[in-house]
Amino acid sequence: MQGRVPDLSRIGLSQQRRGGIFLLGLAAGLLCSGLTAHAKSDYEIINTGIKGGGCWYDDNHFIVVKGHQPALGQEFEVEGLYYLDPNQPKDLRRIDLSPIEPTLQKQIRDVTCQAQTILFHVLTPDRNRSTLYALKIGQRPIILAEKTKGFAVPQYVSVPNKYVLSFSLALREREAPYSISPEQARQDCQFSYVHEGYRVACLRPDRGTKQLWLVNEGFLVKYIWDETIRVNKDGQYQRIPNPEPPFRLQDGTQLKQGYLLRDLENHIVQEIPTKQGAFRIGEIKHNPGGSYLYATCSKAGDFDPHTTFFGRVCRFKLAESGGQWEEVFSVQKQPNERASLYDFDVSDASDVVVMRRENRMSPTLWKYTARRGTIDQLPTSQLGQEVGAVQLSPDGRTFSYVDKGLLVFVKAKGVTQ
Repeated sequence: MQGRVPDLSRIGLSQQRRGGIFLLGLAAGLLCSGLTAHAKSDYEIINTGIKGGGCWYDDNHFIVVKGHQPALGQEFEVEGLYYLDPNQPKDLRRIDLSPIEPTLQKQIRDVTCQAQTILFHVLTPDRNRSTLYALKIGQRPIILAEKTKGFAVPQYVSVPNKYVLSFSLALREREAPYSISPEQARQDCQFSYVHEGYRVACLRPDRGTKQLWLVNEGFLVKYIWDETIRVNKDGQYQRIPNPEPPFRLQDGTQLKQGYLLRDLENHIVQEIPTKQGAFRIGEIKHNPGGSYLYATCSKAGDFDPHTTFFGRVCRFKLAESGGQWEEVFSVQKQPNERASLYDFDVSDASDVVVMRRENRMSPTLWKYTARRGTIDQLPTSQLGQEVGAVQLSPDGRTFSYVDKGLLVFVKAKGVTQ
């Protein structure tokens, strides 16, 4: 453990909503806490005919990113940002992005939504830097942050807590875990501008960090220790033995692979096990409106070849001493069937949408409704193998996905947005 442990009650999950979550599918039945789930017809499928995906701005508005790839091998160019109400899918309204120049609008990247705010960054002409913007519907975009070198990206911004997370090699050279003052943080992480009310959390990067998710007062990292690393010697890249040993936990054991919850001073708050009791954990997602991690999981006795098949969804409470993985629901007819879940989305209300694939069958969509503790198979038409970008609205009542390049909404009948 590095340094002190902060007040764990403050480590809650962020409001960040990411776009572009790719999911896979399933066959017919499943069990949830002893309840049998069946295909339901009380859901409405809304085919928008719109090409492209996006993110949920709030329960009533979905942001659409439209663009094209000029030619094979060239980068995607954004044509514009739009918003629509799922109840009126043909009423697509363009968002005014002025005063951003039209030529720069084509370079918009990584559009995400959180806390009723649209976030994106724009590449500078030299393509070595980017400017980070925030935007609300009906208002003009504002510059949230600029760097003199490197990229400020939306995935590292917490709108509710008003900070931008960044990393600096200068801190590794100084053997410092974080920058101790706001001024030092901006200098170390090379920010030329930060919007009033926001701060930069500048931390030392760890070589084993592979993925990162924000939480209210910290962040979750996926850590994997590599036996060799790539270095540049005399203009040529080559692999050498990793000069850094695996991370050592507070009890003295080495960690070569796992998840770590850290605070904004880079202290480790909690280790998240990937194996615990009868459960084995697959892909992890955070619950934006609560304090849980959700994950695909398998249980002792499930089918487990060289590549594990995860047919269940489990959850783990963050910032809780002695936390345990617990099963939320199972998407299996029998424990040893060869079918698996790969990606899913979790709403603020702890609802879950998931796809499942079994052999070469068409993927199918399932929705777990937390307030009722039920699971429904959704009455979609035959889905393509490339189906993905599944996202739940914050209240979990409506969700979107992209199939064959077209945006589709699924909404419970009788639900008024």
